[in-house]
Amino acid sequence: MRLDDVVRKYDAAAKHYDRFMDLVFGALLDLERHRARVVELLGELDGRTVLDVGCGTGRNFPLLVERVGEHGRVIGLDCSNGMLGEARRLVERRGWRNVELVLDDAVSLGRIREPVDAVLSVWCYGTVYDLDAALDRAIDVLRPNGTISIMTFGRAGPERGALRWLYPFYRFAVRSLGMDPGGDFDNAALEAKWQRGRRVLRSRLGGLHEERYLNGAGLIISGRKPLERAGVVWTAAPARSAAVLDDGPDGSFEEGAAVP
Repeated sequence: MRLDDVVRKYDAAAKHYDRFMDLVFGALLDLERHRARVVELLGELDGRTVLDVGCGTGRNFPLLVERVGEHGRVIGLDCSNGMLGEARRLVERRGWRNVELVLDDAVSLGRIREPVDAVLSVWCYGTVYDLDAALDRAIDVLRPNGTISIMTFGRAGPERGALRWLYPFYRFAVRSLGMDPGGDFDNAALEAKWQRGRRVLRSRLGGLHEERYLNGAGLIISGRKPLERAGVVWTAAPARSAAVLDDGPDGSFEEGAAVP
């Protein structure tokens, strides 16, 4: 999807997103349990900084905050003001003081001004407009020996098993919420997209690990950035002011202080 389409659809869905995820991805498809696995694959996180790309309403935050501990940091990044508004309310309710929220594009990560120790992304990269560039940039912002762990869909739906009969209900629910990803429901397009994406990851990461879920439709992939890559040093994206955002007077996010 184009970035403006993603922003519009997720802004509109933000208020109902968690209920949708609890019902469809939780109760119906039993996929929420895989979050713990994709976080586990990041390895040791105590005292470290984790970037959650496409953090949405903050559903990964409880797992990440526990793993990084009081001396670590979680940066939640999303392109949707609506989603970040819900994430901020979660942060405030839980009293987390080491979670920052960033309004930014997952492809450019233009507001990430310093390297991070780990990158996590759950059900985000499948909808970005340039997957190859997004993965390259995510690896760019990693410190040497840092880890990346991704959960996505390699196919639009399972080809076998009982869950394939539930797939039409999933599509209906997604469209009812206003989040129909259009071409992202196309199996051939998704498979080709992740064939390219895996080539990027294989070319830049060591110890690449893959797992499947949802009868092969889902993909979990992780790896580690080499300690050295000849001739390459970390560089920030072109300056776009402060990385940490806070609520503006109209409820949207603007440059400001740490959250909360």
